Amino acid sequence: MKNSESDENKKSLFGRKTSLVLALGAGALIVGAPFIAPVLAGPLNSDSLVDPEWENAVRKHVEKRFFNLIDATDSQKSQLDDLFKQRVEGNRQTREQVKKGVVEVAQLMADDTATDEQIRSKVKEIQKVRQQLIDSRLDTALKVRAILTKEQRQIVSNKVIGFITGNQRQFLLRSMN
Repeated sequence: MKNSESDENKKSLFGRKTSLVLALGAGALIVGAPFIAPVLAGPLNSDSLVDPEWENAVRKHVEKRFFNLIDATDSQKSQLDDLFKQRVEGNRQTREQVKKGVVEVAQLMADDTATDEQIRSKVKEIQKVRQQLIDSRLDTALKVRAILTKEQRQIVSNKVIGFITGNQRQFLLRSMN
C-alpha cells in the first residue's frame, strides 16, 4: 500500500511541477520572455555576463551534432574537443568585453547627456574586440580543417552553403541532374 501512495504522491508532485512550468511559460508569452527569462535562468557563477556552465553545455551540444555530421573518429573527437575547449576558455574574456561594451552602449543611448560621438566611439571599441573574436574563429576553423579529411571538409562545406543559401537540399538536387 505504501508504494502506491508514494507513487501517487510523486505523480501529484510531478503534476504540480509541470503545471507550474506551463503557467510560467504562458506567463512569459503574455508578459514577455525578456522579462521572465533572466529570472528563470538563475544567478551566474560570478558577476560575469558570460556563464561558463552554459558555454560548456552549448559547446558539448554543438560538438555532438558536429561529430555526428562528419562521422568523426575517436581521435578526431578528442582533438576537436580539446581545441574547442581551449577556444571557449580563451575567448571568454573577449566575449565578456563585448557584452559589457554593448551594455555600456545601451546605457549611453538612454543617457540624455551622452553625445553621438561618445556612442560612436564606444561602438568602435566593441567592433575592435569583435574583430578579435572573428580572427580567433578563423584560426579555429583552419585548425579544424587540418584535422578533417577531404570528405569531411566537403560535408561541412555543403552544410554551411546550404545554411547560408537557405537550401539544405541543393547539393542533393544537383547530384540528381
